[in-house]
Amino acid sequence: MAFAGASLLYSILYLTGLAVPYVYIMYFIRMIFEVFTPIQGRSTEEFSPDVIMASLVTGATIILSSYFIHFIYLSRSTKWILAVLGSVFTIMFVLVSCGVFFPYSGDLSSPRPKRVFVQHITRRFHRLDGSLQNSDSGLCISDLDYTGMQHITSHIPQINDSIYTYCQDYLPYYGFPRKSWYLPAPEVSPKAPLEFKLLSRQEIRQGIIKMSFEVKGPSHMFLELSTRAGASLISWSFSDGMLLHGRDNFIFYSHGLDAPTWNFWLMFWSSLDEDMISLAITAHYFSGSDGHSEPLDSLLKRFPDWAFPSSWISTYHLYRF
Repeated sequence: MAFAGASLLYSILYLTGLAVPYVYIMYFIRMIFEVFTPIQGRSTEEFSPDVIMASLVTGATIILSSYFIHFIYLSRSTKWILAVLGSVFTIMFVLVSCGVFFPYSGDLSSPRPKRVFVQHITRRFHRLDGSLQNSDSGLCISDLDYTGMQHITSHIPQINDSIYTYCQDYLPYYGFPRKSWYLPAPEVSPKAPLEFKLLSRQEIRQGIIKMSFEVKGPSHMFLELSTRAGASLISWSFSDGMLLHGRDNFIFYSHGLDAPTWNFWLMFWSSLDEDMISLAITAHYFSGSDGHSEPLDSLLKRFPDWAFPSSWISTYHLYRF
């Protein structure tokens, strides 16, 4: 009895002294999960976020349980305790592996949304002389986690892997977002369409060409240019002339209301007479009447309440110079 009383007293003193550091460790672990959980919720299929989250959970469990492992040996039957812990682990492992737990929830008190981007986009491809070569339009759906559209298909059967598109490496900005599903739809007609002009083309000296451009468009635009073999970008009007490495360069441009016309210039070295660069400019309409369309709104209504689709109108223009 004296030994049992002493053990109980030492256990109480041990737990009392452990309380403050243990609470701090729990707070630190919670902060780690608050950071990594939404990040992994936007991870693609390149690497399964389940592996990372399982590693974090395992590490947290080991750290938190290591302080109490020795209490097992104070019990009369260690086999019974180990059998219970092993059974709980086995049951939870089987349930998680079988996919019993649904990953998403529309409950406002504990939201777990599936994030989806939906663009009603029209793509236009232009020839060297600026004339239209071909075009297409559709609803481009991009998910932000590795589960793809497998949970959405039962609600919107049209969105399945049969309409999955692959990025086109030979096009600037890949022609599509890297991971997307594409449903054909009518052409978009924004009230303020993108206006793109080549203002001038000057040969500064042998092999050195400077081209100036003018752009009028919405508040958010993406510009990406890709040089052909035999040509290279040597200077531009962005970032005080500092260039990015590689053949592909990407510029994000945004402005407020009543912004002036966007003017910029590019300077190249080239051994080619023409078809030196491919320049893609994407205009994104996020607000106002230009940010909606009837096909887009109809599709959004079909998503379940646990999905969070962000939607807008886009136009993609590809030019060659």
